[in-house]
Amino acid sequence: MIVGLCEYKDKQGEIMVRTFGLEEGFQAYAHRVWTGGVDLFFNREDELKAFLDRYGDFVYTVGRDELEAVVGRMLKERGIKLAVAESCSGGLLSARIVNVPGASEYFIGGFVVYANELKTKLLSVGEEALGKYGAVSEEVCRQMALGALEETDADITLAITGISGPSGGTKDKPVGLTYIGLATDKEVLVKKVLLQGDRNENRFKATQWALEILRRYLLGRLQW
Repeated sequence: MIVGLCEYKDKQGEIMVRTFGLEEGFQAYAHRVWTGGVDLFFNREDELKAFLDRYGDFVYTVGRDELEAVVGRMLKERGIKLAVAESCSGGLLSARIVNVPGASEYFIGGFVVYANELKTKLLSVGEEALGKYGAVSEEVCRQMALGALEETDADITLAITGISGPSGGTKDKPVGLTYIGLATDKEVLVKKVLLQGDRNENRFKATQWALEILRRYLLGRLQW
């Protein structure tokens, strides 16, 4: 998986804005769509301000930073320790996080629990939950996030479980179905998303969702 897909050449006076989750409102601006979102380009400050006033919640940086770098700075500034639990992403979330220099200051580590046996053994995911709901479910994602919190001294955890494809989907659980969990000692939140891409695109998008959920949570702007 290539991380940092958007290495664009600067143009004179051009300002780059990076967004995730923005499905409309960008078409009138110079932009590039990639696996991890939409990057927009502005030459005028007033045009940039108007865009930020309307779509600022989707903007994770004005500049060229990757989302993992933005989130890393926020964790470091707040003194928050992070741990992760991954199934379908297979360690990609951890890899992205440690791509950022100094990640050891806020990232404890993670669990790659691809098989159900490891979900139970390492994260105490209940066999009953796995049997009743399946590995790709809100309940199992919730237990993964909580398990990572309980097994480490992290302040916050992220969990990912899903069906990356190209096979393995059903009518009730299609390819691309993914659950992202976030847990603290006060609450557990789980978001359901349906990703559309090939196997590795879906894996990357799952990690992008996880990082964006964490970013918004830290800002107090997380809305399902």
